[in-house]
Amino acid sequence: MATVSIMISLSFIVFLQRVTKKPFLSMLGGFLIFYLTNPSLFSKTPLLIVQTVLDKSFFTLVPSVLMIYFLEELLNVSKDAHNLSISVRKLFKGSSKAAASFLPAVIGLLPVPSGAMFSAPIVAQISPDIDNLNKAAMNYWFRHTLEFFWPIYPAMYLLSSIISIPIGAVSMKLFPFFLISFVSGWIWFNGFSIPRVGRISFDDWKRMWPALMIVSIGVAILVFKMDGWLALLLASLIYGGFRRHFVKRALWASLKRFEIILVLLIIFLYKHAVTDFEIGLKMSQELVNFGGGAILLSTVMPAIVGMATGISSTAVGITVPLLLGIGELGHTILAYVFSVIGVLLSPVHLCLILPAEYFQVDFLLILKRILALILLIASISLLLHFI
Repeated sequence: MATVSIMISLSFIVFLQRVTKKPFLSMLGGFLIFYLTNPSLFSKTPLLIVQTVLDKSFFTLVPSVLMIYFLEELLNVSKDAHNLSISVRKLFKGSSKAAASFLPAVIGLLPVPSGAMFSAPIVAQISPDIDNLNKAAMNYWFRHTLEFFWPIYPAMYLLSSIISIPIGAVSMKLFPFFLISFVSGWIWFNGFSIPRVGRISFDDWKRMWPALMIVSIGVAILVFKMDGWLALLLASLIYGGFRRHFVKRALWASLKRFEIILVLLIIFLYKHAVTDFEIGLKMSQELVNFGGGAILLSTVMPAIVGMATGISSTAVGITVPLLLGIGELGHTILAYVFSVIGVLLSPVHLCLILPAEYFQVDFLLILKRILALILLIASISLLLHFI
């Protein structure tokens, strides 16, 4: 029943999004279906609300997303995004597709909240000759190719800790999936063309200085172990100081998107309902009883949890201990891959719904555009697992 309720609620989110085009209404309707089909939550509603509103991650994610919106608006109103796009296109010899492929991947090196939203306005500027659907799909896909192996993502640290294998060794086991995802994505969107990098002038390099701000956020997080929200705050203050004449316009434009706070609240309610009240464990037991054993626990289970929460570390945290409990250490890498796949398919994944709204395209069309790539990764991961 737990598995069915999650799948029904996710399907309802997709349906409502197609009908209303409003992420808040879609999330609210999907969560209500999930809530009503899990009566065990009724008596625990006050605790669910308390755990959600007291979640430190929620309180840091909200300002982080708002600051990303602020930086995005400031880049646009100051024309820095436009100037940056001109220089980046020159660097890639005028190839919009090459620039729109590499730039999100570079930003994917940084574990910032809703990173695909961070790269969206820059991708929009550097690729004026690409339609919005392909911009959104390329931004989404290449932003997440690094998550298959880059050893700074929380889910990978969690996997390494649970299975007691050094994170470097885990990263190397997963490296082929990054390579496959990037190369297949390149061919899917760009054909078999080879990217070419050209020389640009010193003035062009100067116009790319906002990219330094993006890199500085990653340096603050990785090198100085700074929290993501604090790194974004410092970047906002410093960049806002350089562009103080545009701050009011950018701030007002970002605050008008306050509805995102309600969307985040519902997503966190969903997350805590799945992870804190044994619904994830019930789902795993249902899959075991179904007869699939380890292969279902390492594929279907992480994919569903990833889709339900939009958070890969949650899918890993629920699935991997269960696999170890039945003596299936060898399935844990497969579980990680399918956790990422589930998140990529999730209708509650911020990196999907926020850029979809920004590019004004249906998020289902984005998923349809990258579905072949996801199926390829899933198929190759299963093939490598059984070889």
